[in-house]
Amino acid sequence: MGARLSLCEAEAASSAEENPVPEAEEEGEEQAPEEEPEEEPEEEVKEIRIETAPFDPRFVTTNQARHCYTRYNEFHKCVKEKGEDSTDCTFYAKAYRSLCPAEWIEKWNEEREAGTFPGKY
Repeated sequence: MGARLSLCEAEAASSAEENPVPEAEEEGEEQAPEEEPEEEPEEEVKEIRIETAPFDPRFVTTNQARHCYTRYNEFHKCVKEKGEDSTDCTFYAKAYRSLCPAEWIEKWNEEREAGTFPGKY
């Protein structure tokens, strides 16, 4: 009786018949080494936190225009009182920048420079 092959051995034998291993080249010729992909140095990945202004019970409606305007004014009030380098003002800066459209901020900054801004600060 012939030797029985397990299922794995039978599959391996049939795949070897279908895809024979290429014969080695003549001994005098050198084979080119397989090229390994170059590893790029891993860069540090900074974690980015996207936040918006927290809930403020003074502005409960969906329209946040007043909230934006108030935070903008609070930021400039803080800067005027504590100076531009104060870390206390960063909360207000983040809040108004996340709430206000960029066009409004640009317009208000231009008005502040021209002295026509209707806000207090």
